[in-house]
Amino acid sequence: MKTILLCVGLAFAVRGSGQTPPVQLVIDPVIQKDAPVQVVGIEGNGDNALYAVIIKNATDKYVGDIAVTWTAFRPVNCAASGPARRIEQMTRVSQSAHAVDRSLFTSLVNSLFHSHLGLGGGSRVLKPHEQTEIASWMSRTALLEMAPKYNAKKVLVQVGIAYVTFTTDDKFTTRNGPDWRDKTVEQTNILDADDAARQACG
Repeated sequence: MKTILLCVGLAFAVRGSGQTPPVQLVIDPVIQKDAPVQVVGIEGNGDNALYAVIIKNATDKYVGDIAVTWTAFRPVNCAASGPARRIEQMTRVSQSAHAVDRSLFTSLVNSLFHSHLGLGGGSRVLKPHEQTEIASWMSRTALLEMAPKYNAKKVLVQVGIAYVTFTTDDKFTTRNGPDWRDKTVEQTNILDADDAARQACG
């Protein structure tokens, strides 16, 4: 597998079946300077550049629950044909996730189902300053197949952290969270409006 750190957004030009010109796919993390858990990279696997989101606990606390949000849309003026003066949302997914239990048995079982990336199958708390991978609910193939439906020659995917719940120690607790939340990521379709504007087609 290939890990790509997200210092800047990632851009790919890929040609789907019967699509001319190829669809441009751009993957951008949302800038969240105050977030206790940060998106720090994207992990690819084979042809899927969206296999996993890499996150890191930026605090000295244990994290019990993290909500990761993916949103994909066609930027302004990015229609394959005709005008497109407004952003159009294509799909949006938000998923509660946890760190990965990397014991031998759990890793073996989870590797068969791609559930090993924080979505179940041996989840545990995220330790202070620890980094882990969260399975992406979006794939390059799915987005390419969706692009013609939305008349898109360019697809922008934004990834952000919606909320974080801490624990009182190194074990899961029954406390109610979240302790930190980003209402923009939770409640809006465009996670980063400035980034979306920059990605408009000429």
